[in-house]
Amino acid sequence: MSKIVQKLLSNGTTKLFSTSDSRSEYKPMIRSLTGENKSIKLESEMINESLLEQACKKLRGAKEINIIHDPSDIRKPHSKKTVNLGKVRALNGDIINGYSTHNSIAIEPGKREVHFLSHKLYSNNDELFLKREEINKLKKEVLFEGHEEARKLYDSGEYFNKKTLSVDEIKKVGRELKNANNTALITHILDREFDDNEYMNVISEDLSQDYIIRAKKSRTIEEKREDGKKIKLIESDFAGRGEKIFQKLKIGDKVIQDGRMIISWHEFDKYNAVKIKVYNRKGESSFKDDMLILTNKKIKDLATAYQIYTTYLSRSKIEYVFKFLKEGLGWEKLQIQDFKAIQRLLSICFYAASYLYEIGEEKAYDDYAILLAEIGGGKGKVTRHFIVRGIQQLLNHLRVSRILNKKELSQEEQIALSNSCEILI
Repeated sequence: MSKIVQKLLSNGTTKLFSTSDSRSEYKPMIRSLTGENKSIKLESEMINESLLEQACKKLRGAKEINIIHDPSDIRKPHSKKTVNLGKVRALNGDIINGYSTHNSIAIEPGKREVHFLSHKLYSNNDELFLKREEINKLKKEVLFEGHEEARKLYDSGEYFNKKTLSVDEIKKVGRELKNANNTALITHILDREFDDNEYMNVISEDLSQDYIIRAKKSRTIEEKREDGKKIKLIESDFAGRGEKIFQKLKIGDKVIQDGRMIISWHEFDKYNAVKIKVYNRKGESSFKDDMLILTNKKIKDLATAYQIYTTYLSRSKIEYVFKFLKEGLGWEKLQIQDFKAIQRLLSICFYAASYLYEIGEEKAYDDYAILLAEIGGGKGKVTRHFIVRGIQQLLNHLRVSRILNKKELSQEEQIALSNSCEILI
């Protein structure tokens, strides 16, 4: 695996063929990824287990651990021959070829270090993939195209889909971190596509841990109107209410200055909810809809409601990880057709990214790519070219540091050597 990691880090791309010095160098790496090389056991699950084990060791003394779960599509719009190629959504909303992933990282509140926990790549074109819509139809005995095959797969219990896979990953990382640190307060942070009672029950009841999940605006409450129609949570009454003034607020790509937010909170039957409305300096609403957040944490006052909100915003950490994986390590640039090889290569990418985040811990940025681009001479420009150059510079620095330490040069000798190099340059 070390040879593959070296190529990824040195060139910032998963295009192993274009970065190999020769075919004789490329072929052994591919044989390792496809599993043809029986002497090397390189499984994505093994890489995941190693990552999770490392994270658990580092978080044993933590008082609080926030686990951030999020999917990320691997878009391959021009791929046609790749095995098990599924369908994903492009940035413009179009349905294109690609793969799906579920990813988990952990952070300690108030600290910048990011701990990589787990990465799982899958395809919705897999022969064992069974859509939730099809399961619902099977339960209601509704016939549809492919009904017989779907029934056999469902009855076998060997199927999977996005929900079953995500639930398994949430349970796995939650249990492992709890086993490593049974006194830590563990909170799972998820975006609105996880707004589902089953996810909430798994975290609060099966794991006995906390969750903070952004709600869909379509979520309804138990209570109904006089005409029998369901009441939307976003339109319901919240008992608690408070106001926060801020000078600068950044949410996604949007920056609001000199504004205020109205924060409301309420205890419902199965969860607590926080509603946030943000106003700019002109008193205009900055977003079309209020933000809704669900949690099983107790909300006593404005301070705790606001803390729920700011904790949810830390989910942006994983967005920066995805950006780094795609722009810095070329997560979507792979040119391999074997599905198992793709799974292994992307797992190695995830592992390599965790390594780079770790060695950059002392100067960690929310967007690690910014730091690497600066090291690579970007001068404010964060491009793929400068990110890759930054990775190369960082690796060279580490290599030189190891040699100097091995030679046991004094600080004065190292300074003299550095000054000699500057004169030559």
